[in-house]
Amino acid sequence: MEYLRQKTILLTGGTGFIGRPLSRALADRGAQILVLTRSSRVSSKNISYISSLAEISDKKIDIIINFAGEPIAQRWTPAAKQKIRNSRIETTSSLVGFIKSSSVKPSIFISASAIGYYGTDQNTEFNENTPPKNTALFSRELCSAWEAEALKAEKYGVKTVILRIGAVLEKSGGMLAKLLPPFRLGLGGPIGHGRQWLSWIDRDDLIRLILHTLQAPSINGPVNATAPNPVSNREFSEALADVLRRPCLLSTPAFALRAAFGDMADEIMLEGQKVVPRKAEESGFTFFYPTIQSSLEKIFKGNP
Repeated sequence: MEYLRQKTILLTGGTGFIGRPLSRALADRGAQILVLTRSSRVSSKNISYISSLAEISDKKIDIIINFAGEPIAQRWTPAAKQKIRNSRIETTSSLVGFIKSSSVKPSIFISASAIGYYGTDQNTEFNENTPPKNTALFSRELCSAWEAEALKAEKYGVKTVILRIGAVLEKSGGMLAKLLPPFRLGLGGPIGHGRQWLSWIDRDDLIRLILHTLQAPSINGPVNATAPNPVSNREFSEALADVLRRPCLLSTPAFALRAAFGDMADEIMLEGQKVVPRKAEESGFTFFYPTIQSSLEKIFKGNP
């Protein structure tokens, strides 16, 4: 990907579940990566770590990719909600401020969001133009405010892309890492009634979609980062049990999840939304893992 050679990319969230493989993919294609992080790291080829935007000085930044944010998979106490919100809004606001003050603006600003933007609904198929539902939900309000902050970059002539990301699948982290222990013991199964939609994406496809977005002139604004075939929670549970060769007989009752996670259980685990990647497909992007079976087979059996 010659386009990225010698480009300087500022990346937030670059030490996380998505950021680590993303930074490697960008560096492997010749880009110079500046990872903004609070943790101390040793720089490697094409990847350097900074703790403050002030360290950039007068260096020209060609691309900014924003994946910073407090993990959302925790009990949503009032204090946790505030921390989750601040970690996203404040970082994004700082990046927009950096863009404003830069004499040479980046060509593109990619900022993460989530499919929680759409609210929850069992009967609607959401593409990027579908109005949201249940707008009073915390996840909906969070994503709306997060996106609004990122879109301020457009005032400074910077192409801005908002990635509305679904459940990212890879066994080293995210949802799968939390589900594996019970499923491997044969204790896994659907959550609640199991009919709620799960809109997901294989992590390799997500990285490829980000790379595609950097070069696709037609992509702008919100982009659904989900596979083209969402599944019900029951279908996902059965597919995971099948690839692990374990039974799928038990279910996790809703009351237990609400006791453990509060509002987060209802909005993220017990409800759902059917989200499709219209913009990605219309721009010519091809998913390597379009079905839940193809993704899980690759993850657990190494099948390409």
